[in-house]
Amino acid sequence: MNNSEAHHESHHEGSDQPTPNPGVTTTFYLMRHGECEGGQILRGHTDVSLSENGRIQMFDAIEVADISFDHIISSPLRRCCEFALRLYLKREVPLKLEDGFKEMNFGDWDGETLESLYQTSAGPIEAYWKNPWASTPPDGETMLDFEARIDRAWESMLNQHRGESLLLVTHAGVIRHLMARALGVSGAAGFYTQLSLAYAAIVKITVYTTAQGTHFPQLHWG
Repeated sequence: MNNSEAHHESHHEGSDQPTPNPGVTTTFYLMRHGECEGGQILRGHTDVSLSENGRIQMFDAIEVADISFDHIISSPLRRCCEFALRLYLKREVPLKLEDGFKEMNFGDWDGETLESLYQTSAGPIEAYWKNPWASTPPDGETMLDFEARIDRAWESMLNQHRGESLLLVTHAGVIRHLMARALGVSGAAGFYTQLSLAYAAIVKITVYTTAQGTHFPQLHWG
């Protein structure tokens, strides 16, 4: 066999090799709950229902978005899961409640009106808004613990539903952390408050996972 024939044979054999797995993309639609009953309170683990307007906001938002999804994942708090259950019954898409996607536990501040908190705890609450990593509500959840439980739930969801499209019905704090994570931002004082999220807002994040298991998230808008 001459060199030309050897080169041709080698090239032909190589072309029969299987194509490497190019990886998969998982799509997440993160939806904030609508307006709630109870007025202007610090609504962490305090379990209140949506107002009638809040229910309308969420169904209007999901119709306008015109998105499809394979699974619904929801915080078990009523302002999220009651809508998720109705959507499950309407669209017949599998539903799972996930504790890891609850809002932050604000401890002694949870359920208090913002007005009363500023009257009794103006200094501590201002310090918390400015840098929640350096200040924690009394008997509440630390920011690091809050972020860690979201990360655990997110990784579990990504591993279980790789390559699928998911609707996550959750809270503003949870969504802001996941947005920051997608942008590669961590522990940046003031960053969360710069991310505006209206009631019933929907944020899209895609995660491309390579064949080797490396994740590349992207935040989409517009």
